Amino acid sequence: MSYANKANQKYSESKSNFVTLQQRLTSGLNAFYEKRLLGVVEEFKRRHKKLEKFADMHLCEAIMVPMDKILIDTTMQRAVNFEHVLDILVGFRETMVMAIQVYEDPDKPGYYIAWDGQHTAVALYILATKVFGERVAKLMVPIVKYNVKMRAEIRRNFILLNGDAKKPLDFVDTYQQQVYGVRIDGEDDEEWVATEQKQKYLEEAGLFVTHEKFEDHEEEGAFTLLADTIMSKSVKTRKDADATRMFADYWSIAGHKRPVDAKEARQLYEYFALCIEQGITIDEGYVLELVSFCKEYFDSDFSANGPFWDKVKLAYDAWWIPNNPDAELNKDGEPIVRGFTKEARCGLPFLIAQIKHSTSLKTPSYDATNGFKVAVKDLWEA
Repeated sequence: MSYANKANQKYSESKSNFVTLQQRLTSGLNAFYEKRLLGVVEEFKRRHKKLEKFADMHLCEAIMVPMDKILIDTTMQRAVNFEHVLDILVGFRETMVMAIQVYEDPDKPGYYIAWDGQHTAVALYILATKVFGERVAKLMVPIVKYNVKMRAEIRRNFILLNGDAKKPLDFVDTYQQQVYGVRIDGEDDEEWVATEQKQKYLEEAGLFVTHEKFEDHEEEGAFTLLADTIMSKSVKTRKDADATRMFADYWSIAGHKRPVDAKEARQLYEYFALCIEQGITIDEGYVLELVSFCKEYFDSDFSANGPFWDKVKLAYDAWWIPNNPDAELNKDGEPIVRGFTKEARCGLPFLIAQIKHSTSLKTPSYDATNGFKVAVKDLWEA
């Protein structure tokens, strides 16, 4: 089984998966963070010598329940961010501990399901077990119990409430929650359904969405550039799910055995989005020819140091210099070229011009914000 298939298996859950704080702590605690945690625990003991037992901490007063009665629903919480847990412990102040937000689930009578505050709960669990060496069944922690029966509503609250006052959700966290929301909760929100459709396309292509914090971003099929490709904060820049289908088809046909390069995702998503906006049909035949073109002309290498950007830079220089006769000169008397960047406003004009010049494919029109135009003489020969 490929790594992508393993990574995508989590979305096949059809119901909630409840785990204890101990299980949540150890689920992703690797050797690196184990050593970091040992150091943080010792530092906590040094800085808080007046605290001899867990009860010496004056936490906020809400409903107080035994720590071992708190469970985490792994399908409703982002993966534990150990950097955040360690930050909580390093900067620990009793007055900063907020009550853990919970609800009761009929499948787990007598337990409280934490839908927000898992990092606080895990940090308190570490203090109880590793600093004070106490039994969690005897320790009381503050909770706020919400009378919310619908998982989809709780999940939506989790996304909306994780703002500036807490560790903000990364795009990957929101992405995962939306996929879970559709597959587990039956959510029919239009944006969430579109996200789940994108996940299907990625799964079929052997791709999986991830982030550097999960430490699998260099695995084959890893897709990390979510901003303005798969996800977006703005409706205006949100890409249609069909752009993901096109990218997934491109990836499958290209047969790459590597992670997706961020600049590769950016250029192709912007290209496919333009095609969708301008009514250009992208079927399998189109993608086959596109893949063949990319392989022939620059080995499908959109990476920052690859041949694609070398050629784009030459074409940009050839356009910029005659259009800026008053440009500043370097010590050798040559014009200093300004404004080149390895982003869409420079890459797309070249990519579109080269595809139009070298293939029979219909290409979208694109006016770069910097005015960059590519002359035929500055393209690769067909």
